[in-house]
Amino acid sequence: MTLGKLRIALFFMLAFCVASPRSAQGRARSDSLRLPAATLWITTARGSRSQTSLAPVALRYAGQRGSVTGQVVLPSGQAVNSRIKVTLSGYRMTYVTVYTDNKGRFLIPNVSDGTYTLEVQAESNVYEPVTQEVRVIYGAHPGLVITLREKKQPAARASASVVSAGELDQQVPDEARKEFEKGAQLSDKGKFEDAIQRFKKALAIFPNYLMARNNLGVQYLKLGQWPDAAAQFEAAIEVNSKALNPRQNLAIALIEQKKYAQAIEHLNQAISIDSSSATAHLYAGIASLGVDEIDQAERELSTALSLGGEEYANAHFYLALVYLKKDEREPAIRELKAYLEKLPKGEKAPRARQLLEKLK
Repeated sequence: MTLGKLRIALFFMLAFCVASPRSAQGRARSDSLRLPAATLWITTARGSRSQTSLAPVALRYAGQRGSVTGQVVLPSGQAVNSRIKVTLSGYRMTYVTVYTDNKGRFLIPNVSDGTYTLEVQAESNVYEPVTQEVRVIYGAHPGLVITLREKKQPAARASASVVSAGELDQQVPDEARKEFEKGAQLSDKGKFEDAIQRFKKALAIFPNYLMARNNLGVQYLKLGQWPDAAAQFEAAIEVNSKALNPRQNLAIALIEQKKYAQAIEHLNQAISIDSSSATAHLYAGIASLGVDEIDQAERELSTALSLGGEEYANAHFYLALVYLKKDEREPAIRELKAYLEKLPKGEKAPRARQLLEKLK
């Protein structure tokens, strides 16, 4: 081999050794771009790039980042009007936390490509935390629409199974909202009297504040002050006649006063608003039992169990009372055992055990 041919061979060998790793890097990057997008509603946009050679393009890709943007909306589809915590987490990264603006919009910039988990946390006593997966690709800007879900409340006790009204699209003054949030925190700590004062202050600032009106009634329910509770729920219904939870809570206050017929009227309206509400069906069954509408009580209580599952195990106890009124011993025993199995320390547990002893 001549010296000139040897020099040419060595040149191509050297070029191959240098180019191969870069080609592999380029293929790996290209393959990563073909991964399927996340199952969310995502809008992506890529900036234009001029490509001169493989190595410079690969270096630009490695240094490029995207962002995650979106908006949090209420269950009704309306925009929220308060600041909500949004956290992004993923493999080999620390948690990044931002807060939405007062219309639910958020932006998390400078995110490298990868798959992440986005968690949204609104008011803990009203909404469930929402988590969604998002795929970020270099130069892309996923835009998400995240819908809050109201928290399902267990119906363990007739006197305490109350729920907070979902936030409607009200323009609440910041000062009133701050008082409401302080009241909610005090209520969570069991300081019901102090919570009452905070909710009253919120209402003094904004009298049509539906959530504050409802939650004020809830505090009176917890204290056993049934007429005061009923008055607040009635006022909340005047603000919005289609608000579900004040109707349900009003029915609870009426049932506690043994005003079963009035409670049934409100529960029928609650069911017309949302036929899937296990709470409304549970209390419709309890109220029907109170006026000796036994068959109706059985239907409503069975529906509550069907819709709500184990969280509405309280219905088993009242179904047992239905079967006792119908003189059906075996079904009554079955329901009492089901209640004690699900709620061995429930409010009705001592009474359930007494009835079981008598039925043996």
